[in-house]
Amino acid sequence: MNYSILLAVLATAFADSSEAADYRLPFDGQWFVMAGGDTPNVNHHFRVVSQWYGVDFMKTGGLGNRELTKGSGNAVGNYFSWRQPVLSPVNGVVRKVLDGQPDNPVGVRNLKNPFGNYVVIEAGPKEFVYLAHFQKGSVVVQEGGRVKAGQLLGKCGNSGNTDGPHIHMHVQDQLKLFAGRGQNITFKGIDVLLSHKQFVNVDWPLIQGLFVSHGKASQKAAGLNGESAEADSNE
Repeated sequence: MNYSILLAVLATAFADSSEAADYRLPFDGQWFVMAGGDTPNVNHHFRVVSQWYGVDFMKTGGLGNRELTKGSGNAVGNYFSWRQPVLSPVNGVVRKVLDGQPDNPVGVRNLKNPFGNYVVIEAGPKEFVYLAHFQKGSVVVQEGGRVKAGQLLGKCGNSGNTDGPHIHMHVQDQLKLFAGRGQNITFKGIDVLLSHKQFVNVDWPLIQGLFVSHGKASQKAAGLNGESAEADSNE
């Protein structure tokens, strides 16, 4: 891996980023970036203009904290992501909530309602944060309510158009579903692991293939201790 090229690409993406809000990762613990980046080669979200730069996260565990499932992964409960807390990545106002869509069995997709259960947060002018695929009935915020970065929104599920339980996140410049253009954002104070090379407390946009978690400085500033997600995994 040529890290000088990687850093140059990330620097360019950062320079093109126009968001005003500060973003944190929408979870605690270590998760894997299943999709992310600024080309359709590594990010299927580029098929839809409003979802440009969208990111899909799956929680890791198991051997070396690099596995996505326990055992075969043929049931939602085998995924480390399943029922993990989804936290607000930003300060803002909740503008939309959908919480009644069923969770799919693994291998079944809901193409009519691709986001499944979702929450939309207005973080600033032309800055609407979509988080999708919540577990049915788990969303704990209401439309019109204010949220702070790190606040619980609900639990990771398998509703909508999914391959397995994961968190989908993208930012678009209009509130309406599938309207406007996706925005490139950076996440503040994160730790990044790529091919056994670690970058600590960096501010980066995300690309496919990264293992990401909150940097220690970021956790301390937000009053986080990384325990909430782990505690829930024992249910």
